[in-house]
Amino acid sequence: MKKEKTKLRKKILYILIALIIIAGIIVGCTAKFNFSLAYDDSKRIELYLGKDYSKSDIESIAKECFATNDVLVQKIEFFNDSFAVTVREQNDEQLENFVNKLNEKYGTELKKDDLTIVNVPHYRGRDIMERYFAPIGIAAIIIIVYEIIRYRKLGKAKVFAKLILWPLIIEALYLSIIAITRLPISYYTLPLGIILAVITLTVVTYKNERKLIEYKRERKNA
Repeated sequence: MKKEKTKLRKKILYILIALIIIAGIIVGCTAKFNFSLAYDDSKRIELYLGKDYSKSDIESIAKECFATNDVLVQKIEFFNDSFAVTVREQNDEQLENFVNKLNEKYGTELKKDDLTIVNVPHYRGRDIMERYFAPIGIAAIIIIVYEIIRYRKLGKAKVFAKLILWPLIIEALYLSIIAITRLPISYYTLPLGIILAVITLTVVTYKNERKLIEYKRERKNA
């Protein structure tokens, strides 16, 4: 009875995972993924202020002037007198207002012409992942070869299939949830995906180790 309930729960879980992945594929192909400001089309406004500034103050002024909470403030160079503000959109009136607010705050005499506007293009998903391909690929090959050798008595094909299949399923589920919920792809998205893959491989390895111990015990008692 317990085994039947366990099998039923597993079936329901697998069906749910499959439905989420299918829904994620549909959303990903139609609405595309939602990228954070750091990875999307944006405007980078660079300025030499000539004075020490507070990042929180610059961020507050930028949010007010550009009428958005989606603002990224970064330090430029070593000294704390230059910065860059990244926003999705801006116009001349907003830029003029931004400069005036800075002048009021820091007692400067800046003009709109002192601003350097840089168009930042949208990052493609494969461009973000490109740097990780080689290390992840090498690590995956080493892990797969090691586990096939260690757990060969459990069936090389089964071990190989689980090592490939489950990380792919979990990563597909992860990306599908991101697509469906419209969570923005940011600095943390890919590292978190890698962590999930590592956890999945750890769980698969743990289960294989238990099965190997049981296999050896059965052979010993036979």
